[in-house]
Amino acid sequence: MTSVPRPLSCLLILTFALLFLLGGCSTPPLLDESLQPHPFLDEEETGKGEERVDISCSYFYFLWGCHAENNKQYNEAQEAYEKALICDPDSHYVLRKLPLLLIKMGKYKAAAQWLRQIIADNPENITDRLLLARLDVRNGEIEEAIQLYTDILLLNPEDETILLRLGFLYSQENRTTDAEKAFKKALALNPDSLFAHLYLARLASQIGDFVEAAKWYEKGLELNWSANLALELADFYSVLEKYDRVEALYRSVLNLVPNDEQASLGLVHILLLQDREEDALEELRRLRELSEETEQIDMITSRLYLRSGKLDEAAKILGPIVANDKSSEAAYMLGVIRYEEKNFAEAMEILGKILPDSSPYQDSISLQVRILMENKQEQQAIVLLKHVLKDEIGNTPALYALLASLYMEQNMMAEGYQVLEDALERYPDNEQLYFEYGLLLEQDGKQQQAIVSMEKVLELEPDHAEALNYIGYTWADNNINLEKALEYIQQSMTLKPDNGYIRDSLGWVYFRLGKLDRAIEEILGALKLEPNDPHIYEHLGDIYRQQGKNDEARKAYQKAGELFGEENKKLRVQEKIDGLQGK
Repeated sequence: MTSVPRPLSCLLILTFALLFLLGGCSTPPLLDESLQPHPFLDEEETGKGEERVDISCSYFYFLWGCHAENNKQYNEAQEAYEKALICDPDSHYVLRKLPLLLIKMGKYKAAAQWLRQIIADNPENITDRLLLARLDVRNGEIEEAIQLYTDILLLNPEDETILLRLGFLYSQENRTTDAEKAFKKALALNPDSLFAHLYLARLASQIGDFVEAAKWYEKGLELNWSANLALELADFYSVLEKYDRVEALYRSVLNLVPNDEQASLGLVHILLLQDREEDALEELRRLRELSEETEQIDMITSRLYLRSGKLDEAAKILGPIVANDKSSEAAYMLGVIRYEEKNFAEAMEILGKILPDSSPYQDSISLQVRILMENKQEQQAIVLLKHVLKDEIGNTPALYALLASLYMEQNMMAEGYQVLEDALERYPDNEQLYFEYGLLLEQDGKQQQAIVSMEKVLELEPDHAEALNYIGYTWADNNINLEKALEYIQQSMTLKPDNGYIRDSLGWVYFRLGKLDRAIEEILGALKLEPNDPHIYEHLGDIYRQQGKNDEARKAYQKAGELFGEENKKLRVQEKIDGLQGK
């Protein structure tokens, strides 16, 4: 190939550069040649070794990169900038341009690496440190970000913004003492700093010093009132249950911005916490008149009417929403109202319109099944669930479990097993399916296999209260593993302290352990929670009989016999009563 003399080569490079300039790329300021080393001198001549500096070459690639970046051809721009740095490794303009490009490309760690190199060469430049600190926060390099801000403060100790950023990072790292010092230094520089007051308030709240937090919040609000700060302070006082102050803050916002939904709905919530339902309804009516989006307000109002037992008022609001097919949630709520009113036909019609991809769909199917079961239409309930489970969208583990429980109630064991096996094949790690499988095995008289299934439940969910209770009660009932049974049932009670059936299990395991007084205490507590359960009365009779309190035992057995529906169970407790005769 014929070589081109160097002067002509330079001319061509400058010609291309001119073309890029005409294309609109921004350029760095031209350097005074008298202040630059000769671009083609070996570094031996300049005292820098063998490396060559070619400013024209660097400038050419810089313009190329600039043009590519403007056209969003970022990979090409990166390559061009890197070539520019090969030509001139000390080009500060390109060195700063490249990290900004990498940030645009989402290559944050690579950008940070370039910035570290720039800072090492130019330690006095604050701008580069600020950019790297922000990247560090994004990349999770918090300690380096803290050090960068600390170094900046050595260069400029009266920078309020840097003190606030540093304090914020300290607070994120739970270095609360350091954070407080930084914020108070910022406050000393600017006594009216809203952010210093705000950050000090949040820091005090973070460490549980609510009195100090309130002081800083109130001072900040006094210095610079804003709706956002008033709302944050309202949230703070809500946690402390200072409802009068919360209400005042919400109303202060609404006085200036009457249609502020956050303040209005917050006020409704606080009024309800104080059982001021009429005031809450009045606020909802006021907001509805001002709002352009009334559906959410209507939904809240209808829920409030439902809470108060005012079904007719709730239905009046929900009816038009449902008629316009605007909300599946409204349809479900109206379906619940019609169910409560025993208007089963209309309830089924409304619930049947709820689509499979909507959030209340599963609940709507469950309610339809309940309606059918209450009307002795068991087969229709089974058909409904089988149809639902064929749909990929509406298919859920809970509905499989519901169908299996229906089969159990109908004593259709084979069908129940098949449903659960199909469900477990589809959802192999669902603890509720294993729980239902265990119940099916229990009903089928396969107690040991049931325990294995319940143990699988606990592998998947160690805090499954019902599985813990089942295993613990079964061991107690068989008079085995009593200490472990007690441990399981106590854990279950901790998870669900208001469950009467679990408390009955606790009483039963104490009975097996011979702790009869404690057993009576727990069983009586269970009856307060479940006063109409015959099994608990039978357990009470068994414990009284063991204590020799035959009159009390007889009364408990008689009550159990009244409550049992199955003849074989009535006969069982009658035999126990007969066994007490003459004693």
